[in-house]
Amino acid sequence: MKRNYLVLGGCVMAALLLTFIQMMFDSPVLSKATAKQLNDETIPLIEQNVISAASKPYEVKMLYENEQVIGVLKQEEKLDALLKSVYEEQYRDDFPDSQLALGKDVHVESTLTSLVYEDKDDEILNYLKKNDLFSVEVNQVIFSNGEHVYVKDLELFEQAKENYVASFLDEESYQTLKDGKETPSLQTYGERFTGYEIIENANYTKGFAPVSDIILTKEDAAIYFAYGMEYEEEYYTTQEYDTVQGVAWLNSMDVSSLLAINSSVLKSENQLLAIGTQLNVAKPDSPIQVKTTKEVLTEEVIYAPETQYIYDDTLREGISEVVTVGENGSKDVTYEVTYINGVWQSSAKRSEKITKNPVQEVVRVGTKVEPKIGSGVFGWPVYNPMVSCGWYCYGGHQALDVQNAYNRYDKVLASDRGVVIENSYRSINGYYMIIDHNNGYQTYYGHMSGPGFFPVGATVAKGEVIGNIGMTGLATGPHVHFEIRLNGQQVNPALYLN
Repeated sequence: MKRNYLVLGGCVMAALLLTFIQMMFDSPVLSKATAKQLNDETIPLIEQNVISAASKPYEVKMLYENEQVIGVLKQEEKLDALLKSVYEEQYRDDFPDSQLALGKDVHVESTLTSLVYEDKDDEILNYLKKNDLFSVEVNQVIFSNGEHVYVKDLELFEQAKENYVASFLDEESYQTLKDGKETPSLQTYGERFTGYEIIENANYTKGFAPVSDIILTKEDAAIYFAYGMEYEEEYYTTQEYDTVQGVAWLNSMDVSSLLAINSSVLKSENQLLAIGTQLNVAKPDSPIQVKTTKEVLTEEVIYAPETQYIYDDTLREGISEVVTVGENGSKDVTYEVTYINGVWQSSAKRSEKITKNPVQEVVRVGTKVEPKIGSGVFGWPVYNPMVSCGWYCYGGHQALDVQNAYNRYDKVLASDRGVVIENSYRSINGYYMIIDHNNGYQTYYGHMSGPGFFPVGATVAKGEVIGNIGMTGLATGPHVHFEIRLNGQQVNPALYLN
């Protein structure tokens, strides 16, 4: 009989235990977070024991930091009191007429449970205070592109924004356009700013943010407009001969961007840089887009049409004459150029005016075929010939020196028809020309006053003017050093001339 009572008692205790376990884990109102906690899947930051089971489910306030449970708050009014006291002690002087809330990563979640937790309110609140998990109410600026930022002083913020915008224009143009006036029209080649605007609209409201996420000073605001909130400093130390443009180029930056983020140091792209100057060269990533427009007046070349060739059968083949000298023209062109944050975006032509018409080059090209083989009968290389030094008049002189008896600097004539094979200069015979008569004979003409009149490859007629008498090279007076060569050997010209 006693054994039956013991068995019955054991069954009753087992039933009570199962009921208690079912209350804790199978209640339909038990929150997921609480279930995780009870199963040790999420360990709370504040150790807080379950001390009993409630007779029915009730609502509790659970504090989270991100997805981590801090603890169960027993008296919510203590949290309100903490926010007020911390504001008075730590925030009121810097943020007057404001209020405090939990930090951006901290939130309170209401949930139903059948468990009774021990009171750890003081430890929970001390954890919040120790880790400064609070947000203060400040101005919130929301841009139309979705960017938003928290600002302590809107006036300083607006000043920084204005400075950022102004950095993309010169000071005079910015002030003129800001006053609603037009910049002076262009009277000569150059450029002028015609407008500017911030593409994004801004909406101003109130919001809560940790102090670390709040723009507190004008300097912070300047950095924000250049880089956004994700900012990593990077500096360049100037060296001898560095220029603003050079520093920008070395660091793959636009000059206007370099000026904008170093406005306290740089005032102009032409500024001289002292050695050792620290310049911020971090790559800009502004949350706003400043659009500027310029009018640019420039001179552009109008290229002359392709050369016109006129083929002339009265002009010898291989000879050409320029009838009209070609010349490029010019025009004045006005463009509208658009920039975003100082970086070129587009150019549109607005007008153009021709200031000089181009001139087409016209060239006569000879097509007359002159026999390339000489007659074998040679004429004197000058008019009114007079031999001043004959064959071997001095040692090694295998030629005739011929003058024009009445006109010392007159023309040089081709002794027979043939093809020009050399037209050059030597230190002894000065400017010279060699004609190959394609019959075993060649003639040589030295000491001319300048280069011969025909290029290599041109065919010349007998008696045609090929240059002027001179005394270039080693010569004591104006004359033509005239040679006749037969199969490469010099022969006495006097034996072949009339």
